[in-house]
Amino acid sequence: MKLIIPSTWAGCLMAVAALAAVAEVPHSVKLVTTFDAQQFLSPDAVFWPAPFWLWNAPLEPDRLRAQLHDMAAHGFRSVCMLPMPHAFRPDSTNNLLDPDYLTPEFLERARLAVDEASSLGMRWWLYDEGGWPSGQAVGKVTQGHPEFCQQTLVREQVPATTPLTVPDDALALVVEETRCVVRPGETWTPQAGETAYVYRVKRGGYTDLLNPQATRRFLELTHEAYRNVLEPHFGQTVHFAFTDEPNAPNLRPPDSITWTPNMDVLYRDRYGRDIAEILPLLFSPPGQHAAADVARARIDFYDLWTARFRDAYFLTIRDWCRQVGLASGGHLNGEDETLNAIRYGFGHALRQLRAMDVPGVDLIWRQLFPGQENPHFFPKYASSAAHQNGTRFAFTESFGVYGNGLTPAQAKWLIDYQYVRGINLAVIGCLPLTTQDHHMTGERPHFGPVDPLWDSEEGLWRYTARLSYLLSLGTPDVRVTLYYPVRDMWGLGLEAAEAADTHDQLAQELLASQRDFDLIDDDLLADPATRIEGTQLVAGAMRYDTIVCGKVRWMHPDALARLRAFADAGGQVICWGHQPGTDGAAGDVRAAFPSPEAAMAAIPATVALMPASRAVRSVGRHVDGGKILVLFNEGAAPYGGELLVDAPFAYTCDMGLGRLLSLPIQQHRVPVQLGPGATGVYFLSQQARDADPARAASDQVLVLDDQLHARPWRRYVVGEHDFEIIAQDHPPVPFAEATSWRTWLTEDYSGQVDYTATVELPADWDGELLELQTGPIEYAAQVLLDGQPVGSLLWPPWRVELPSTTAGRHEITIRVANSLANELTSQRVVDAWKSKSGPGWPSPYHERALVFERQSRGGGIQGPVRLVVLKRS
Repeated sequence: MKLIIPSTWAGCLMAVAALAAVAEVPHSVKLVTTFDAQQFLSPDAVFWPAPFWLWNAPLEPDRLRAQLHDMAAHGFRSVCMLPMPHAFRPDSTNNLLDPDYLTPEFLERARLAVDEASSLGMRWWLYDEGGWPSGQAVGKVTQGHPEFCQQTLVREQVPATTPLTVPDDALALVVEETRCVVRPGETWTPQAGETAYVYRVKRGGYTDLLNPQATRRFLELTHEAYRNVLEPHFGQTVHFAFTDEPNAPNLRPPDSITWTPNMDVLYRDRYGRDIAEILPLLFSPPGQHAAADVARARIDFYDLWTARFRDAYFLTIRDWCRQVGLASGGHLNGEDETLNAIRYGFGHALRQLRAMDVPGVDLIWRQLFPGQENPHFFPKYASSAAHQNGTRFAFTESFGVYGNGLTPAQAKWLIDYQYVRGINLAVIGCLPLTTQDHHMTGERPHFGPVDPLWDSEEGLWRYTARLSYLLSLGTPDVRVTLYYPVRDMWGLGLEAAEAADTHDQLAQELLASQRDFDLIDDDLLADPATRIEGTQLVAGAMRYDTIVCGKVRWMHPDALARLRAFADAGGQVICWGHQPGTDGAAGDVRAAFPSPEAAMAAIPATVALMPASRAVRSVGRHVDGGKILVLFNEGAAPYGGELLVDAPFAYTCDMGLGRLLSLPIQQHRVPVQLGPGATGVYFLSQQARDADPARAASDQVLVLDDQLHARPWRRYVVGEHDFEIIAQDHPPVPFAEATSWRTWLTEDYSGQVDYTATVELPADWDGELLELQTGPIEYAAQVLLDGQPVGSLLWPPWRVELPSTTAGRHEITIRVANSLANELTSQRVVDAWKSKSGPGWPSPYHERALVFERQSRGGGIQGPVRLVVLKRS
């Protein structure tokens, strides 16, 4: 299909600012294209999830060292220390950090901790704030520097009864009807029927991140302070910097608009016009029924301030990081809905994220959750930026305020949801330095020894590390890009629903039909470096065959011209409803598809499943000699079918044991069986690889239900001042009486229970591989063979392969753990904490977490519990 575009259009050309690199991209984010079996088995520390290590208590050296050792032993081989000084929300969180943030003594403790992490082979994310959001240095940036305070422009209507001399502290007086501008010191004499406003700058307490001088002061106070003590670790133990939710004030007509010193000069330099003349338009409510001039003014102004934000903050930080051997990373705030570009303080998700070496997203407060409708694709913002930058990583900050009822199966689902949308690193919350007193109510989940799941979850983090490794290899298997309609949102505000909704629906259809995609915007389409080669659009590091567009009316003319050239060269442009417009009107409808379903039929799928499934998501990476492919079943029903492959060799990546398993190919197809929430990881190779034979359960089975006896092992309770772990001494009970803790141990029991059986393995089982199978578990289990840990059971289908074992007598223990949710939501604890008062009682996130935790008050294990001999399939 050819795209038909009018040959003329209105509007001025946008100056596209290329992201100038002042230093080479750090080695840590350069692409690696070769699969390494040893790395898959035992990934480097950088791939392992990093917990937010909340420094909310006195920094006792022994405690710091002990916690780092405990993290490393439990699968946290990266860490992101998050300072929590008392000045950060002193009334609601009441942190007890000592020495105080950024003092020489604090920095020495940071050096001690990074030295210890280095000795353990860990990796360290350099978090850049005390609390959040970033850019403040907990108020130190603006302390003594009021010129660095955040600014907005506000207005006040003046009486049209008597002449007024415009005050010196005003920007201007503007007459609404005539756009007449009266400067400070000049006198306005009102005429009949005129309405006038005086516009003034208003300062707030947060830092003005549109001011590059404020950003440089922030760097001096934080990054340079850390550099003075940690520089020998930069590029070694410390690879990434992390900026968290920096923001600027968005437009809030009719109350205020974004501002920074010399904004009027910036506007004149960019557009050659006086900004005062359009202030009435910027303070007017936008929408479908507003004058087109309102949309044009808003688009120009948004384009100005979001570019200023990128240049003054994100690129300034990125350039500093590169100069010292670090990769800059971070995430925005509120990017989980498309229209949030005009609600939250980033304005343009792709523009800001492409200015980072490790772009990220934020997953908090159950924005996503298995079993609920999860319509958005927001991890694509970060992964698209990384793909187009040609860098290796995109990350998620996940699980904050999910509560201590979050189970390993749910956590895996959330990781997989984001990873099949292009994410490949994780920072997770939270592991506090202390949970003493009011910190028990702090931001949850609490990872660490206060959590009954702590000893079981290493398998979850290992799974995540292996998936991070695989999905950071090579280059993305993405040939489709979806236009991000940010200019429609800028121009129309919340009434840009048509552009946003059709954008979102197209994204969902692409995902549901296994057509992987990136997002693209006017910046990249109009960038002079973007070019057409053959029938492909070369945009940054990516090559696209297809560009998809929803019902857009305000695309930049240069971007539309690039689409026309791409279509004329034989590239595929898919439009829903109508072709893009540039001035508020719809484009031609004759060459557009009537529905997203019809549009999908014209786009080649990334993978071919037979039968088709709308619940399965896919992501692929091209590596040397093959492709890594991940399939994730997001639905509630199992999927069974086949995958069409175009390689002579196929392997399943065993995520539990870190090995390749041979997968037979018949008529270019391999079997696919995915239960709800299950993930299949495949290596499709052009050459034979070292692999183990696939194995399947045989009919040699021992059922252990009658031999198992249950005994509570440890209980986790809320004490007077902290969580307490109490060893249990109960007589064992038969398995049948202990499958549900609610009826056996009470519904408030949080802790662990050992289910132990002594079994006699037959002589003909000697040296055989065995698999332990159970029914559903609430919510995780360690498996011990003769007292030694040999694996874990964390999600369906509740199976774990055991090491080769001799015939004869053996003891098998399944140590089941539930979560802290039962104890935290017990009436005893609820009543006790309600009687507490004072700073930090309770934390600002406590009540929200309780709502979630009440949904996870389980505990127990169902049968049958079986030992099965595995045979070569």
